[in-house]
Amino acid sequence: MQARLISTRYCALFAVCSVVLFLGLSLFFLTIGIQDIPLRDILHAFTAANPSDVQGLIVRTLRFPRLLAAIVCGVSFAVAGALMQGVTNNPLASPSVLGINAGASFGLAVAMIAWPLASFQATILCAFAGAALATALILLLASARQGKVSPVFIALSGTAVSAVFLAVTQVLVVYFDVAQELSYWTAGGISGIKLPAILSVLPWTAAGLLTALSISRSITLLSFGEEMAIGLGGRIPRIRVLAGLSVLLLAGSAVAVAGPVGFVGFVVPHIVRRLVGIDYRLVIPFSAVLGANLVMIADILARMVAPPFETPLGAVTAVVGVPFFLYLANRKEVRRG
Repeated sequence: MQARLISTRYCALFAVCSVVLFLGLSLFFLTIGIQDIPLRDILHAFTAANPSDVQGLIVRTLRFPRLLAAIVCGVSFAVAGALMQGVTNNPLASPSVLGINAGASFGLAVAMIAWPLASFQATILCAFAGAALATALILLLASARQGKVSPVFIALSGTAVSAVFLAVTQVLVVYFDVAQELSYWTAGGISGIKLPAILSVLPWTAAGLLTALSISRSITLLSFGEEMAIGLGGRIPRIRVLAGLSVLLLAGSAVAVAGPVGFVGFVVPHIVRRLVGIDYRLVIPFSAVLGANLVMIADILARMVAPPFETPLGAVTAVVGVPFFLYLANRKEVRRG
């Protein structure tokens, strides 16, 4: 009982610290840019909007939508990664490592070429289709291998699928001359995002997040093995279908907003599980908050590295994610599966 009480207090403290960090980063996020804006002017831009106030206009039309995009992408990529690692029991799984982000980017490229005047909602649906295609290819490669499939094999398969999709996307981009339109997504970033685009993606993100929360207990059972999950009443096919649907909704909508930003969904779930354990009723909400914080920090750094120019957001997250991936892939228990 005492250990449970300590654990509850620890999780509550971690939640408070995470939310405080989230609020602090959100305010700091709005102050940073080519022109630094004081915090009092940030608050004034929302409480007393003035059309002639240039700084207020910058905050409302440029920085606030960018903040929402960072939060949405951080939540989506982190929760999608947590779901994939929990359902597959594979510590190397994430939307970027398994090629789902690259598949969604391919779907976006096809949408821009085939339907250049399509609505943003239509491009999101194409991103979902591309992500689903990448997932199907990974499953096909896994089923074609005889015997037990190791996490490293799945990760290498995902890398190969990702490389193929990226190569095909680049060929399409060059052949149909849509490099300028697609460069925003392929670089991975949220600069210039508009509020209507964020509002269009929010229902998909909310649906994916609610689905993830609804199956969080079942995913915890899966982490103990399929036999125990079945013995405790878990319906494995249903859990996997719902988890896959949630991953497609979250990853597809996030890629539609920010492009294939990598390693957020890989790193964040590992940190969260180390801090709060393997109960996915805690892992999923904490991953959402920590993912949003990580993307906000990365985007702040992207603007501060070489001002007034911006470093691609995907490059900043890769600086953290690649070494962590190499370290984890070389651990003996991961190589053995």
